[in-house]
Amino acid sequence: MTENQQRKMIEFFLTFCITTTGTVFVCAIYVGVFWRDALLKHDILWQILLLCFVCSLCNFIHPYLETSRKRVVLNIGIRYLYINLVVLGGGHMFQWLDIKNVFMLAVMMLEILAVFIVVSAVIWRLHKRDSERLNQRLQEYQQTGGKTL
Repeated sequence: MTENQQRKMIEFFLTFCITTTGTVFVCAIYVGVFWRDALLKHDILWQILLLCFVCSLCNFIHPYLETSRKRVVLNIGIRYLYINLVVLGGGHMFQWLDIKNVFMLAVMMLEILAVFIVVSAVIWRLHKRDSERLNQRLQEYQQTGGKTL
């Protein structure tokens, strides 16, 4: 496995973990608002894990390097639409929400947006930190004239 593939897999699992944590948090809010007296079955845990796994697969949408701001925005939009489709479709399939209830649908969409923003921010921050570290190493390499320390 190449270093790039290893990084992609690490990022996938990191995204999965952050997404799962965020999803459990917003599910607690969602259930508290719409299903206060609900007794949840263990199946919901498997459903959450499945949807988070499928959502995390969006890391492999447009896996090439973005070269323009327009491409980055398009990529983010496609990922966001994909996640909405997965979560709303899965939520309907697992009977988490009534699509005809506009308020319930709106809250679910806001929660999807919140988790998407948090996950994206964490991943972006990690990429920024890695880029800064690589730039620093490159500067050190250039300052030493290509000699390793």
